[in-house]
Amino acid sequence: MSLWKFGNFEAEVNFSDADFLDKVDRAKQALDEQLKHVQKTGKMSDIIRSQCACFYTFFDTLFYEGAANEMYEGKNDLELCVQSADSIFKFQQEEDERWKQSYGKYNVQNHGNRQQRRAYQKNNKKNYPRKQG
Repeated sequence: MSLWKFGNFEAEVNFSDADFLDKVDRAKQALDEQLKHVQKTGKMSDIIRSQCACFYTFFDTLFYEGAANEMYEGKNDLELCVQSADSIFKFQQEEDERWKQSYGKYNVQNHGNRQQRRAYQKNNKKNYPRKQG
């Protein structure tokens, strides 16, 4: 479990927890659904509010109701919203890399049945001389 921070907001995230990953998926689905309703015409301020509402929905779904309001301090600043989304997705990539490095040594490779495993070992071990020609 790791601590993700954005501005004054802090939340514990665990990208190796299946339940948390389900929440991430639900939040992304909510974001996609909200994007379908983004205002495309009208005053620029209304369009930005509509776009910010997508990020509010994403973070409220991911963490808890009101989390986005805490993160953005009630502002409808599209740049802040985009930065927060970039931050959480970058954090997820970093956590995935860290997890792969620590878990990779425990990853068991199955190279098929006995005949296939012997052929794999023969081609990848120093004990077996390779045939030339």
